[in-house]
Amino acid sequence: MNNKKTRMDTAADMQVEAQDFAQKSVDQAQKAFEKVTDAAHDNAQVLEAATSAYNSGVVDLHKKAMEFTQKNMEQAFAFSRSLFSVKEFNEAISLQQSFVKEQAEVLKSQATELSEIAVRLSTEAAKPLQDSVKKSFEGFSKSFAA
Repeated sequence: MNNKKTRMDTAADMQVEAQDFAQKSVDQAQKAFEKVTDAAHDNAQVLEAATSAYNSGVVDLHKKAMEFTQKNMEQAFAFSRSLFSVKEFNEAISLQQSFVKEQAEVLKSQATELSEIAVRLSTEAAKPLQDSVKKSFEGFSKSFAA
């Protein structure tokens, strides 16, 4: 009978160990899920920040392009008016050369300004992503150091 009781105790102990193991597994799975959920939430915030910065930059770029287009069209109309008022062919050629030279300088300046806006746009849109990656690597470093 003593042998039978020992087997029952052993079976009961195994059942308790199995329950403990199952509970620990569920706890670990829940912690892992919470970490994944937190990471997904953080990633969504990073993406939202990057998108916001990108949208703002694109609006600035679009506004500047429209401003340049308007200025260029105004200059083209002014040139056309001047061209129609010339009396001699040489005067028309001179006017044309001046307009082309001025427009080349204006376009160079405008291209530079648009390029600066595009670089700023790229930098600002990438910053939240860079910060997130940096934060992740710091977190991984701390995890491995511990």
